[in-house]
Amino acid sequence: MGEYLKVLFSIKKEARTFQSDFYRKNAHLVSEAASRGHITCVSTDGRNMGFWSLTTAGQLFLHEHGGAA
Repeated sequence: MGEYLKVLFSIKKEARTFQSDFYRKNAHLVSEAASRGHITCVSTDGRNMGFWSLTTAGQLFLHEHGGAA
């Protein structure tokens, strides 16, 4: 789970476009985080933002599992 937490923390620290090398390298973990609802690319008004961001659920998950929140 350590790599998963690192990916969540990295997304929290810095938004990157979908096609960045970071997302290519970590595609399996990004997909998992999106499916769990820990990250999203949709804004509150329903539009695609063009980058991933941490959700409230993702922040809580980081906090509960020892990641920096």
